[in-house]
Amino acid sequence: MRHGLAQAPRYRFAEDLASGALAEVLPDFPPTPTPVSVLYPSNRQLSPRVRVFIDWLARLYEEKFGPVAAQGRSQ
Repeated sequence: MRHGLAQAPRYRFAEDLASGALAEVLPDFPPTPTPVSVLYPSNRQLSPRVRVFIDWLARLYEEKFGPVAAQGRSQ
C-alpha cells in the first residue's frame, strides 16, 4: 500500500471520503481559492447563449463562494 498527499476538488473524492477509503488531513489549512475565468473572443458579438451561460455560471459561483470579480465583463 502506498501513502501520499494530494490536493484535489472535494467533489472528486466525496464517495471515497464518505466510505473512509480516503482521509482528510490538515482540515484547518484549506487551499487558497483557484480563480475561474471565462474566455471568449472580444472582437466578435457575444452570442446570447454564451451570455446566458456565463451569467448562470457566475450566479452558481456567487451562491457557493461569494461575489464574482467582474473584470472585463460586458453586459
